[in-house]
Amino acid sequence: MTSRAHNPAARWTFCHLCHHRGYHSRADARAVRRRHPGEKGLAVFVCPHTTGLFHLGHRPDALSNGQIDRHLLRHQAVRTAEGHNR
Repeated sequence: MTSRAHNPAARWTFCHLCHHRGYHSRADARAVRRRHPGEKGLAVFVCPHTTGLFHLGHRPDALSNGQIDRHLLRHQAVRTAEGHNR
């Protein structure tokens, strides 16, 4: 096994629709999140475009405030991706 096998930060692929790094497991994304202790509000979320990828990012303020829910957020991401594919 190579050293990359034990380093979750090295196991990712780029999602061209989200423009984020995509981790192949939620556990890998969480392990990378723990490496950024000073960053407040980082969340692990499922890629709306690619099955089996997880992203790491800041939660939208509207989601934290309850103005939108996760269903609406995912719907907007999918709709945006469909617009980019045209």
